[in-house]
Amino acid sequence: MKMNNLITKDEEIKTTPVYIGYLILRILKSKKDDKVSIFEVTEKLKKELKIIHYRQIVLSLIFLYTADIVDFTEPYIYKI
Repeated sequence: MKMNNLITKDEEIKTTPVYIGYLILRILKSKKDDKVSIFEVTEKLKKELKIIHYRQIVLSLIFLYTADIVDFTEPYIYKI
């Protein structure tokens, strides 16, 4: 069974789920109520970092969710 790595030596660090997860947490930290719309996160990441692949964002959110850092209630992401 092959297991995917969060970071590989051949991948640029700024495209890893861990780094993008960090950026999502920075966006959450800038909010007063620790909640942000998934649409706002997507727009900010697309504008500021030129991230156009939703797969990167989804993997980052999965990483944050499995690490018990964020939770979801459509369409919001909450910091735990």
